[in-house]
Amino acid sequence: MVREATLVSQFSPEELAVLQDPRPHEFNPADDPYLKYSIQNFIDLLGCAQDRYAAVRENYLELHPGTPVLSYDQVKRRLRNLSGIVTWEDDMCVDGHIAFTGPYAKLERCPHPDCGEPRYDQKKLEASDGLLKVPRKVFTTFPVGPQVQARRQSPEMAEKMSYRWRKTQELLQERNGSGGVSDVYDDILSGEAYLTAVEDGSIGEHDTVLMLSIDGAQLYQNKQSDCWIYIWILLDLGPDERYKIRNILPGGVIPGPNAPGNIESFLFPGLSHLSALQKEGLRVWDAYHRKVIISVIFLLLVLADAVGMAEISGSVGHHGRKGCRLLCGLVGRNKERGSHYYPALQRPFGFETHRTSSHPDVDINSLPDASPAQYRQDLFDVITSRTKREYERRRFNAGIAKPSIFDGIPRTLGLPTCFAGDLMHQPVINMASLLFDLWCARPKIRSPDSSSSWPWAILTGDVWETHGKVVANVAKYLPTSFGRPPRNPQEKISSGYKAWEFLYYLYGEGPGVFYNLLPQPYYSHFCKLVRAIRIIYQRSVLGEQLLLANKLLLEWCFEFEELYCKRNPDRLHFVRQCVHSLTHLAKETHRLGPLSLSAQWTMERVIGILGSHLRQPSNPYANLTAQAQKMAHINAMVAMWPSFERKKDDPRGSIDLGGGYLLLGPKEDSYPHRTTPTEERALDVFCSGHQDSDDVDRKFIHRWGRLRLPTEQIARSRWKELERCSDMARTDRNVKV
Repeated sequence: MVREATLVSQFSPEELAVLQDPRPHEFNPADDPYLKYSIQNFIDLLGCAQDRYAAVRENYLELHPGTPVLSYDQVKRRLRNLSGIVTWEDDMCVDGHIAFTGPYAKLERCPHPDCGEPRYDQKKLEASDGLLKVPRKVFTTFPVGPQVQARRQSPEMAEKMSYRWRKTQELLQERNGSGGVSDVYDDILSGEAYLTAVEDGSIGEHDTVLMLSIDGAQLYQNKQSDCWIYIWILLDLGPDERYKIRNILPGGVIPGPNAPGNIESFLFPGLSHLSALQKEGLRVWDAYHRKVIISVIFLLLVLADAVGMAEISGSVGHHGRKGCRLLCGLVGRNKERGSHYYPALQRPFGFETHRTSSHPDVDINSLPDASPAQYRQDLFDVITSRTKREYERRRFNAGIAKPSIFDGIPRTLGLPTCFAGDLMHQPVINMASLLFDLWCARPKIRSPDSSSSWPWAILTGDVWETHGKVVANVAKYLPTSFGRPPRNPQEKISSGYKAWEFLYYLYGEGPGVFYNLLPQPYYSHFCKLVRAIRIIYQRSVLGEQLLLANKLLLEWCFEFEELYCKRNPDRLHFVRQCVHSLTHLAKETHRLGPLSLSAQWTMERVIGILGSHLRQPSNPYANLTAQAQKMAHINAMVAMWPSFERKKDDPRGSIDLGGGYLLLGPKEDSYPHRTTPTEERALDVFCSGHQDSDDVDRKFIHRWGRLRLPTEQIARSRWKELERCSDMARTDRNVKV
């Protein structure tokens, strides 16, 4: 049904006429001072309660009576009309099992066998003799077409949207000059998958390339308030622009508190619209080139966590015999009479006659890759099963449970290669969970052999408590630009420890805080992982670095089983999917570019920003939807009229040094500082490498307190930092320039 979707069936005649006939704007709302004032206040007060806007408006009207400053509701309506963004609401099961879309569109009760809840409010339905059908619960979709159109309505934004094609031409020239081998991976566009799609004509100059990211969110920590959100990320923008909140395209909000049962029914409206745009093309007014272009949207990647990926890809999930989220085909092993399979490469002792796991050791250097052709064949076998027993057997062997709704999207990477890995959950959150389960000898990972004999189980008792304090004390040596430092893991690791904290703790501080704590060879083994993940997380990865990372990751995975499992069947559950996922990271970087650019960090940030704007805890889902709608309207407005985005001026008294460096106060103005001999020698060495430095006075200087780097980090000078009185004040001198 997704593949057959048409735009005519999705929009009203008026909306369709606007979508199919884009024109340059004849009216600029910034030309009306009162309209501009109203919209600007609405944007500036986005995170505040509604009455704050009303108070600002009333204060202005007291000074300027009778001026046409818009009320809160009036400015919302003007934003909606000016932005051109359309919002769809569709009915859903009150318990979240399905959405009444696609094949369920005509049902009046939830078809789930344990539910059967009515779709409409029964009291209102009966009172109106069946005429008034008020849905009990709805979810919201923001169709992507109008949002993409808005991104080219201004010359400034349209020029930014041309980044992808300019970068593509540079990459293709380099590719042709180096024999088809990439030396540097610095964007998703430098990945093999994208460049191949360009070379075979699947992606053209005026097309729009998107990523879809979906994840669940808990709105309140101490209250059942789960919901699901999905967004679109524009790969036509450069990496320094595409992940900013102003350039994120909201896709949909699915209210909870229960997780959506059939997630595909909730994605159906947004993906049907995408499919229709891909078939019919999207007419866009390109203000930079001053012409209407036909942009065909290409869905490059789909991002989700492990649970969400299994739902949308149609795989059996991480517990299956073929449980790799990339559907690479590696056959796992299960314990006797166990239903959970683990991706262990080495056959445990005594498994020579195991019913399902007797296959020999797997060579880590010959692991299978995902194959679209094999996926097609396996999927065909599953869906053509004639009996339930045959279906279960084929599902078991293939690792595929059902077709994916993304199979109905005509322009994407071939399934399953559009389903990307996740550099946030698996190597960070899931890996941290595994390692600390082992090092802390947590009950859920203990095997029949006594954990007291485990040489790696060192984080227990007083040692764990002391280690936690060490980690907390490291915080003062991390610059404030790093964000939240890792808290004491002994106290906080099981209660809201963030992914960012795990990343810093494990891969930043880890080699230092575990030195002389983890015994050999476990410490050296851990350091291999740290070195490899640091390479994979780089913003730009050299080809030779990628080869080193691949070597280290394969060695780490092989040695993990050697060191921790030792072919012991009772330790088979140590080998989780997060261990196997490491074997794919280097190949996926070659295929998709730096994996940090396609991780779920952007989705987490969007959830955090929307959640911070909630002001009605009694009805969080409607409030969240309203905030997402505001985001869509404001983002489109700012894209069409960039003057509504306030630009931060340099602080008063600062000095621009060029190259993105900015001197910031405080400044030693009263008298120049007499340099010490050591400082004078350091200045001589520094100036010797720069032209036109002969006039620089090495003996008397004015000291400055702070320096803003091109990365937007703020570095403090030792002069001012030593004046800070707190023992836990963060050190901002540790910066990499």
